[in-house]
Amino acid sequence: MSKIYQKMYLKEKNPAKSVLGGFIHKVILRSFYSESHLLSFKRTGFTLIELLVVVLIIGILAAVALPQYEKTVERARAAEAMQMVASIARANEVYKLANGSYTKDISLLDIQVPGEDVLYAGMKRRETQLFQYGSWSDFSGYASSIAVGTRVPIATKYAFIALSDGTLLCHYSNNTYKDFCRGLSSGKAYGSNSYIIK
Repeated sequence: MSKIYQKMYLKEKNPAKSVLGGFIHKVILRSFYSESHLLSFKRTGFTLIELLVVVLIIGILAAVALPQYEKTVERARAAEAMQMVASIARANEVYKLANGSYTKDISLLDIQVPGEDVLYAGMKRRETQLFQYGSWSDFSGYASSIAVGTRVPIATKYAFIALSDGTLLCHYSNNTYKDFCRGLSSGKAYGSNSYIIK
């Protein structure tokens, strides 16, 4: 249409004198130039390729960042549990000074331990959503333990054990948590499944 218009009506030097007039002349030429020059339009959305690239980048970032985030959260939980185990150990030392021996019953200690009362292997303990705390450990090889905080579910992850000599251990139940305990500790092993924290 635009070529026909140019041949028929643009022979006149003044388009206003043509049959179509100046207004229609401008409308036809404007539409002609906009059709042939697509870049003159502003884009109003994203292409499918651009959206796929963005989703791919977000997926890669999430895959890298999520494990690190989970490790950081678990380390924060572990730090809180270590403080509680150290407090239970100090309370058990006070109990020994008053009574001559350590206790296996956490309810006898002069300390507020969060959680609900539970029985584990015949011993009274306190259990939160994440940890179970006691004043004695039943792990073999830790006869001198005076406080314990075990990650729930029991015997599947790791535990913090305070010994009567002041040593704090991180005991791992499987190889998944071996590196976790090693990362919290000084790197020095204690027995076959533990690392010394301090």
